[in-house]
Amino acid sequence: MGRQLDAVFSWIEKAIMLVAYLTIILVVGLETIRRIITGEQASWGPEVAMGAFVWLSWFAMAAGVKSRSHLSFTTFRNRMPYRVRQCAEVFDCLLWFLIGAVVMVASWDVVLLNERFNQQIFGTEIPLAALSIAVPLGWGFTMVRVFQQMLAAFKGDFGASEIAAEDIR
Repeated sequence: MGRQLDAVFSWIEKAIMLVAYLTIILVVGLETIRRIITGEQASWGPEVAMGAFVWLSWFAMAAGVKSRSHLSFTTFRNRMPYRVRQCAEVFDCLLWFLIGAVVMVASWDVVLLNERFNQQIFGTEIPLAALSIAVPLGWGFTMVRVFQQMLAAFKGDFGASEIAAEDIR
């Protein structure tokens, strides 16, 4: 994938994570202050904060895959012979693709159901599909990042994961 397209994907990921994080902070913070002062809380507050957390989580997963900071067995892999490690990295990517396909198909069905029944986030006019579409979109971004990792594995570029465990201590 070209550097410009990668930069666009990175910008989108960061923008979505920033907006989602700010939404969580503002909604939770303001609703907490409101509850302390008035003893009341908006019914939509927890729902909107949860929706923002869903968006934040799935796009942070994509960013984590890009930066290779996702769960992995780096220390074990660093000790593998080059070809075995390369095969393991490609196998990981294939597993990601398999899991991603299942999640994206299943979650897309949920989005369509939310849209079909015109469901809304409790206490708002926001369609529930706007919340649930974060799952297939986040996984779509993750699949782009996994594809990038697979191309790098074919080239033998293991990136930041080549840091030895001894260097981390």
